[in-house]
Amino acid sequence: MNEEQRGGMVLEQGAGMEEGPYLWREELRVRSFEVGPRGTICLPHLCLFLQEAAWNHAQRLGFGYSDMAARDLLWVIFRMLVHIDRYPRWQEKIEILTWPSGMERLVAHRDFEVRDEAGHIIAAASSDWLILDRERRQPQAVAPIVGLRPEVLPLRRALGQRPRRIPSLPGPCQRSEFTVLLRDLDLQGHVNHTSYMEWILDACPVEIHNQYLPVALEINFLAESGPGQKLQVWTSRPVPSAGSIELFHQVIRAQEGQEVCRARTLWRMASPDSYSQYPGSLGHCPA
Repeated sequence: MNEEQRGGMVLEQGAGMEEGPYLWREELRVRSFEVGPRGTICLPHLCLFLQEAAWNHAQRLGFGYSDMAARDLLWVIFRMLVHIDRYPRWQEKIEILTWPSGMERLVAHRDFEVRDEAGHIIAAASSDWLILDRERRQPQAVAPIVGLRPEVLPLRRALGQRPRRIPSLPGPCQRSEFTVLLRDLDLQGHVNHTSYMEWILDACPVEIHNQYLPVALEINFLAESGPGQKLQVWTSRPVPSAGSIELFHQVIRAQEGQEVCRARTLWRMASPDSYSQYPGSLGHCPA
């Protein structure tokens, strides 16, 4: 198996997986409202594609949203690592592959691949999920609920590493502020994880967006936030490294200082013709 190393993130390029009930495929076409000024899909929108595929697969396997709701349980994403080798363009047809890739007592692992029409892997992700009691918000043991044994799950990993614990912010930082709106809430009544990604990316200086592309995002979710709450997004100064930069991020509930999530982003120098057809800046994703 060949591996491509980019700035510390490893994207595995390997043979296809064996077909079966634990591998889920979805074909999608990138729509106009999912792309930014460069004409490629925005990272949070791509992660929404992954989320939808995960929900659909879980539902087919018997532990999706409705199955969990009937037992007063819910899935929450705990950590995620996304690596982008190439962003799909507007109207491009892509395929999402996802599969449960292992479990521990309280954590379920799920991996993803994004492939173009030629079958090339252009993005990959690894995610960790918890099952919470809906009322008490306490983690539950995974295996008795999902009814799967780890040894029956696919051995393939989309990435050469799993999401890790992200350290606290290093050195001086800049602050941005956002307010949680009703549109940020998901079906389970808490802020969708892609909203945090949007705030984190929007908090990065526009100069960085104009010169670089985010090619990796690693995020740890530590607490919930609700509508009307004020959030502070702290962003470290960029750390340059051979044509790329790394940023660390922290999201805090402003009123009580509760840390909500931490993230790390890796950015690669954009090509000079990135805006040849789509002038503008990448400061915000169009809604």
